[in-house]
Amino acid sequence: MNRQQRRALEKQNRQGRSSSLLYDVLNQAIKTHQEGNLAAAEKMYRSVLRSIPNQPDACHYLGVLFHQCGRSGEAIASINRAIMVSPNYTDAYNNLGNVYKETGDLEKATNAYRKVIELSPNHPAALNNWGVVLKDLGEYAEAIAVIQKAIELEPTKADYFQNLGNVFRLQGDLKKSAEACRQSIALQPYQADAYIGLWSTLYLDCDFDEAAKVLLQWLAFDPENAIAKHTYAAFKGGELVPERASDDYVQQTFDDFAGSFDQVLKRLDYRAPDLVAQAVSRVYPTPCKDLAVLDAGCGTGLCGPLLSPYAASLVGVDLSPKMLAKAEGRGVYDELTAAELVRYLGQRPVNFDLIVSADTLVYFGELGTFIQAAKNALRPGGHLVFTLEKGDCDEGFKLNIHGRYSHKQEYVESLIISSGMQISAIENEKLRNEGGVPVLGILVTAGLIL
Repeated sequence: MNRQQRRALEKQNRQGRSSSLLYDVLNQAIKTHQEGNLAAAEKMYRSVLRSIPNQPDACHYLGVLFHQCGRSGEAIASINRAIMVSPNYTDAYNNLGNVYKETGDLEKATNAYRKVIELSPNHPAALNNWGVVLKDLGEYAEAIAVIQKAIELEPTKADYFQNLGNVFRLQGDLKKSAEACRQSIALQPYQADAYIGLWSTLYLDCDFDEAAKVLLQWLAFDPENAIAKHTYAAFKGGELVPERASDDYVQQTFDDFAGSFDQVLKRLDYRAPDLVAQAVSRVYPTPCKDLAVLDAGCGTGLCGPLLSPYAASLVGVDLSPKMLAKAEGRGVYDELTAAELVRYLGQRPVNFDLIVSADTLVYFGELGTFIQAAKNALRPGGHLVFTLEKGDCDEGFKLNIHGRYSHKQEYVESLIISSGMQISAIENEKLRNEGGVPVLGILVTAGLIL
């Protein structure tokens, strides 16, 4: 071997070692991503892409990570980079469909899933996901056929049966819905969504005894499950009803809901953020960006852009880290904190000019503790604006079968007055539609007298 050949071989070996190291970094990034350490995983993916700018796996998984962080526009761009380099990358098309589905673009989601199936007709995950989109589009018969094909290909996937049960329930075939949900539970006894689906189906079928048995079965498998305990309390009522939903219930519910939250609310004609913004504009007719504002229970940050014109500083607090990740993606908050609301307020006396809470206090029954904590956190002349679901109940509040509390208007008025605040306005408004029926609410504006 001459000198030139030796140099060529040494260069090839160096390139091979470098390539091997990069793939080690990529595999570690994927492992770190799966463990939930998104910040560290992002750094590793970017490290790979600095060396190989369009490495398709790094582009794909970085896109998935962006979406998990609420940066869905960047997610779509990154996954499309992977597809541009690797046009037959079925998993990238599938996750692109998931991003479109969860951001409400059902047409583009359908196109992405169809591309997967064109490339790989027996791709069960894409078939299942496409079935969910068809369900959301109201194409129930086609959704059932597509999900059933996914089940034929992968008959041990509990979530496929759960999705099938959801479609049958919407179609009105409650018997088949119950059968599919039971199959999902048999495959994965700890899956909360399947129990909720089966319980909902039995409740709609007026089989209340069997519905109670399902909740007890769920609690037997998972006695500390916060969602199971709260649902059972809402179903049975009486002494089981807590004064407020537990922190674990709220966090689990909204961590699970974060991915599709904005999309679902669009379909419900959700008005709470606009209503609180209108109330704020009546108190502060000219936005001057000079207020310390708290978005109390900020969720994915729907109120953030509406409050930003008033805020010298805009803080969001919520129990759900996954909802906060979505809020961060809006780029309007100066600070986002994962915390229980009353505890958070108690640690910040005389701190805010404006506290806004849109559709958060429906997870509180007893409101006196919150109202007093909010009053103590306001500066003199500050204001509190919030929404509640309106209820006709003998007591001040009631835990409803869907897991949210409704409140009697007189109860709310008495608590505000006894706290030392002044009621500026209480208005009855439609908050959203649910099952085609308007959900009536109370929009409250209260002030701390100078």
